Amino acid sequence: MNTRIYRLFNLRSDQQDADVIDSALRSGAQVVGTNLWVLFFAILIASVGLNVNSTAVIIGAMLISPLMGPIVGIGYAAAVADFTLIREAAKNLGIFTALSLITSILYFSLSPLDQPQSELLARTSPTLWDVLIAAFGGAAGMVAVTRRSFNNIVPGVAIATALMPPLCTAGFGIANGRWDFFVGAFYLYVINSVFIAASTLAVAKLLRLPPRGVVDAATRRRHRAIIAAGLTLVLVPSIWLGYKFVQHEVFNNAARNAGSELLLDPRVLSYDIDATAQLIRLTTVGDRDQEQLQEQALAALRRNGLPDAQVQLRRTGDESLDVGALRKDLTEELQRTLISQVQKNDAKVRELEAQLAQTLKRLDAPPAPAPLPRDLLESEIRAQLPQVRAAYLAEPLAPVTVAAPPDAAATAAPTTALVVVTVERPLAARERTTLARWLALRLEREEVIVIDHVLGASRSR
Repeated sequence: MNTRIYRLFNLRSDQQDADVIDSALRSGAQVVGTNLWVLFFAILIASVGLNVNSTAVIIGAMLISPLMGPIVGIGYAAAVADFTLIREAAKNLGIFTALSLITSILYFSLSPLDQPQSELLARTSPTLWDVLIAAFGGAAGMVAVTRRSFNNIVPGVAIATALMPPLCTAGFGIANGRWDFFVGAFYLYVINSVFIAASTLAVAKLLRLPPRGVVDAATRRRHRAIIAAGLTLVLVPSIWLGYKFVQHEVFNNAARNAGSELLLDPRVLSYDIDATAQLIRLTTVGDRDQEQLQEQALAALRRNGLPDAQVQLRRTGDESLDVGALRKDLTEELQRTLISQVQKNDAKVRELEAQLAQTLKRLDAPPAPAPLPRDLLESEIRAQLPQVRAAYLAEPLAPVTVAAPPDAAATAAPTTALVVVTVERPLAARERTTLARWLALRLEREEVIVIDHVLGASRSR
């Protein structure tokens, strides 16, 4: 069993030759004219995507970016003790980074759109999860480039690790004087670069790629200490930011639940959450029972696990009320309500569409065959209408009891028969009428309804 599991997870079974891997990774770490032009255009594409908030455009830019090459080269060189390659890859990464920043700064300086959209904002607050994405993505990428056969892992790694958008966001921050954007985005870029290289080093060690240089024990220990220190310096802030992110999300969720309860009170118009200050602001109408409403709000927060949260009341008549903020709060609340209603309507529409599809499917299916009674045979119908291929008799419709005078017995209305014929082409009106009259005589019915079934379409008399 252990041997079977080992074979299942063995990475060396389809591993490429070590010299081929070395050549490929060295080539990817080089700065050549092609790489620089591709990077230049990729940065422009990513900047446009961030500027117009287009996720698809940003993904396209990440797929063609050559930024991964030098980063993977640094990790590989550290694993095989090739310090010449480390210096060259680090230098090339610096060139790539500088070109990317300059290009994005120039674009955002010329662009008339200077308001940050959600795609830009998403790259300004790195957390521990970004560290995990970079580490797992870098490991997957290193596994991919060491395989013999072509695979589609590398494009996915380029998208997951997202090196381009943070650099472009950093350029946006410089171009618009938003240094908080620059710091957050460039830190995300550093996280991605460092942990892609670290996971590349780990996978290279796991694959036992042969060393390309000779390093004594003291130098090896010193390098390990430098790597560990670098990882720690990059990791610790992200852990703290991740912790704060989780705390804010927990507070926001609990405060939203409490706010939804408070909105049931007619005195409360809207609420605003400030997770950093652990505060929920209520916009109210009227000036009655403000203390009671304050206690009610604090009780709602305590019920939702926020005993230390604070409540601030803002009456619509207060001079300190920010009308713009109130308008924003009301708009956001309206948007949440509309989105919820649209989602419910979409679910109902999908349910109705599914029911309609099932109904149409049943109608489109050929009727279940039933033997024609007595001497009524398909051949008799074909003799009259050669285009008929099959004929089926449905159950007669139930007779309807007609009310009779008191001195007379109730009588039943004549039954109606239903005959379905499968035809190559639709019956003409005259043909259908003639067939119905003939079937009425043959079946001894007052009325016969004829339905012709043609390629999923039905026509009836």
